[in-house]
Parts: sequence; structure tokens; C-alpha cells
Amino acid sequence: MKILSQLSRITTPGRTFIPQIDGLRFVAIMAVIGYHVRVICSYHLHTTPAGNAVEGDVVNDVLSVGHLGVELFFAISGFILSLPFARWWLGGGKSVSLRGYYIRRVTRIEPPYVIHLLFLFVFCALVLRHQPAQQHFFEHSNWADFSRQHILASLFYLNGFIFGQHPYPNIVLWSLEVEVQFYLLAPLLTRVFKIGAAAQRRALLAGIILLLPLLAGQIAAALNHPYWVGCSLLGNLQFFLVGFLLADWHVTSPALPARNPGWDLAAVLGCVVLVVFRHSAWIYPVLPLIIGVGCLAAFCGTLTFRILGNPWITAIGGMCYTIYMYHWLMISALIRPLIHVQTHILWLDLLNYFVVMSAVIVPVCAVLFAVSERPFMRREWPAKLWAAVLSRRQPSPK
Repeated sequence: MKILSQLSRITTPGRTFIPQIDGLRFVAIMAVIGYHVRVICSYHLHTTPAGNAVEGDVVNDVLSVGHLGVELFFAISGFILSLPFARWWLGGGKSVSLRGYYIRRVTRIEPPYVIHLLFLFVFCALVLRHQPAQQHFFEHSNWADFSRQHILASLFYLNGFIFGQHPYPNIVLWSLEVEVQFYLLAPLLTRVFKIGAAAQRRALLAGIILLLPLLAGQIAAALNHPYWVGCSLLGNLQFFLVGFLLADWHVTSPALPARNPGWDLAAVLGCVVLVVFRHSAWIYPVLPLIIGVGCLAAFCGTLTFRILGNPWITAIGGMCYTIYMYHWLMISALIRPLIHVQTHILWLDLLNYFVVMSAVIVPVCAVLFAVSERPFMRREWPAKLWAAVLSRRQPSPK
């Protein structure tokens, strides 16, 4: 258990650790890994020219909805960031310092992110320049300028607005830009908790969740540029607001209800609906409801509560930020040796690749987490660093 303690997240003093939230993060990150294993491996298996696996087997169908793990991440962020404000305005808790809120966001998420971007530049220089498939780098004299432009845009979370496409060379960073947009506006959005009547407050949140996709669709059509809407906060705010409703319920409920296996069944049915009706036009508008049910099951379900609270599950879920940043590149690297080992049965190959790649990605990212993220979870690290710098500047006594 000593290893587990070294890999577990560090909780900010004054905050209550909720294991099931990290359990939900585990579900989200494993879903995203599964989806990207499917996309990348299907491309290399040449199942279709576009790299989308053929339909018709259970493994492929399940992995194909894994991208929805990003929307689950958004709901979790909405819950975590709105919870202190909900406790302040609805539960009579400690007031939230906006200065402290923004400083904490910067000191918590920026260092691992900057380290990752530096890694990406080195990766471009040492690896991508020698890959013929990378047309922007292979034997191009301006590869460094191209890299700097895109990585600098990502540094300021502006790649989507500047280029209108996913970041390069690590496309998964687009969702971190959405997260930061939410971080900036969250204190303003949480003022909804100042509405005293619970029915009015929740009706307002539910109304926005239902209507926002329609509004976003209209704006995307008017702009004739769906990426700027679909991959921005405007196109995803409804999922963050699901977290607001969950925080509202968590704070105002006199006591959490007794855990019931009915919630476990509801969560499973929600997953089945997502897989079976993944191509239906109505599935995305009801996705916030399905995610909300899944989140409630994490608190109220019998088996769901127990499974998501498992220490190993929560430890891996606590590393999700690091895993998310590095998993796409690792899958792209791992497929090259693994592609030579296949059964030529699509579902079995996808399952094998998912298991093997996950068994590599999680331990490697655990090391990266311990080195590049976990130290910055300590709230006091900037003060300690500054004190160390000042002590070095002090002249030594003669």
C-alpha cells in the first residue's frame, strides 16, 4: 500500500476527498483510451480508409462511444469547481476567495501542462521530423516555426480560436482549452447558487442544459464554422452544468439516500442506451441526463459506489490529467510494434490492444504523474519554491 499512497492525489487542505469522483475520472479516462485505441488501431489495421472500425461487433461498438468520456470529465469539473461555491451560498460554508481560486487553478494545472508542451517540442524535433507521414515536419526546414506556432497557441489555450482545429501534434489538448474557458467563467456561473428557492435554481440550470445545444447549433450555423462552437465552452457548457446540479444536490440534501441497486441498474442501462443508439440524432441532447444518472449512481448505487471507491480505481482516476495528456502519443507509438501481432479478428484485436496498451500506459503515466503533476498538487509549493530561491540569494555568512 506504500506505492498506492505515493500515487494517490494530494487533497487541498480544507477539502473533503470524495473517492467516487476519482472513480468517475477512472471511468472517463479508460473510456477515452479505449476510443483512441479503436481509432488509431483501426487505421493501422486498414479496416477503412478513414480509420473508423467497421460496425457490427460488441467490442468495437462499446469502444466507439468512449469519446463521451470527455463530456463526463466536463461534468466532473463542473461538480468539483462549483462545490465550494455551493457550500458557501447554500450550505453556509466558508466564503471562496476569487484570488485564491484563480491562483490555485494556475499553480495546479499549469506546471504539468507546460512540462508536457516542452516535451511536445522535443518530440517534434527528435521523432516527428523523421516520420514521412508527418507532412508538416518531414524534411521541412520550417518545422521549428510550425511547432512553435502551434505549441505557443496551446500554451495560451488559443489553438482552437486561432487555427480552428485540434491542437498539433497532440490533438487531445483541445478539451483542456474548453476546461480553462470554464475555469475562467466558473465563479460568475456559480452565482446561480444565490437563487434561494431550490426549485427555481434547479429549473434554471435544467432549462439551460436543455436549450443550450439548440442555441449552440444556431450559432455554429450562423458562423459557418462548427469547430469554434462544438469545441469551445459554448458547445459544452451543458455538461459542466450537470456538475452544478450534482453539487446543488450534494450540498442541500440533508443526508445522502441509502444506496440502492436500482441506481446501478440505471447506470448500466444508460451505458447500453449510449452504445445501442449512438448514431441516433436524439442521443446527444439527452447525454447530460445520462451522465447525470451515472454520477448519481456513483453516490447512490450499491455496487457502483463500492467499485468506484476502490483505492486502486481512485488512484488511477486521480492521475487522469497526466494520462490524458500522454495517452494519445503512447497509443500511436505502441501500435507500431503491436500491429505485427494480430488475430485478424477485429473485435479480438481491438480488445487485445486495449488491454496491452492500458497495461503500459497506466504504469508509465503513473511515473510521469509522480514526477510532473503530484508535486504541484500541494498548495504551498509556490511559497516553498520562492523561499528556496530567496535563501540562495542571501549572501553566505563569512
